[in-house]
Amino acid sequence: MHTMYHFIINPHSRSQKSLKVWSVVKKELENRQIHYEAYYTRYVLHAAEIADEICKSGTGVKKIIILGGDGTVNEVINGIPDFDKVLLGYIPSGSSNDLARSLQLPKDPLEGLNRILTPTNFKYVDIGEISMTGATRSRKFAVSTGAGFDAAICEEILQTNLKKFLNKFGLGKFSYLVVAIKQLVSAPFINGTITLDGKVTKSYKKILLVTSMIHKYEGGGLKLVPTANPSDGKLSVCIVSGLSRGKLLFLLPTLLIGKHIYFKGVNTFHCKTLEIHTELPAKVHVDGEFPGSFEHFKISCAPKQLRIMN
Repeated sequence: MHTMYHFIINPHSRSQKSLKVWSVVKKELENRQIHYEAYYTRYVLHAAEIADEICKSGTGVKKIIILGGDGTVNEVINGIPDFDKVLLGYIPSGSSNDLARSLQLPKDPLEGLNRILTPTNFKYVDIGEISMTGATRSRKFAVSTGAGFDAAICEEILQTNLKKFLNKFGLGKFSYLVVAIKQLVSAPFINGTITLDGKVTKSYKKILLVTSMIHKYEGGGLKLVPTANPSDGKLSVCIVSGLSRGKLLFLLPTLLIGKHIYFKGVNTFHCKTLEIHTELPAKVHVDGEFPGSFEHFKISCAPKQLRIMN
């Protein structure tokens, strides 16, 4: 009985860079006579539909390999009905690749493929879940979910063609920096209450962002919670509040090296569940995707961890 590998490819990832990566991977698969199926995503959430179909076909544990960025990973995990029935592989070809950075996956696609075909270990990683009052369904996330500043950045990047344009020159990450500076000046502050593990509720004024991390990086390598552990069953939360815009501009460069946590007005902590109520609707992102603006949402870790071939 041959092992079947299911490759989900996002042809639009990083201005079609993933198609070049796939041609290299495909050639190697054929040279090694590996049995595989290839699926190309054609529209938003198509990867979730493909993953669901793969999981529901036949029996046994499915080996699903993603070629794309963090957004493609997000879609795939939202399409997997039972994490126990899947071994996930990931060959990153997006512009931010925060999941790959955290898991220290190789940048070379052939090295990545070799690790997937002959894995020496499996990483068991947490997957987050967010339910938003007013949304039709909850969403899982692999890297992070955030409200406020980082969500406003994600929304603008998705709306403009700046990232697409800069990706052509291999500068996709700079789109985040350009938009971040703009949003720092214009993004509205939020007032709200945050409840940790159903017990401690605290009010915050002038919240710039409240972000729940599974991994320590988001936005192309910003070390938002340097102590985040992707396998501890907990969310790693960063709240920035009560600071003037001038101080925030001073704070922004320290995000790159994870030193922002030493500033007054920046709080990080670990919890199993987080509930947020805001006075006005806050923009929310889920792994860089933008489901909308909400006043009430709950975040937790999914009961089962995902196994990643590494």
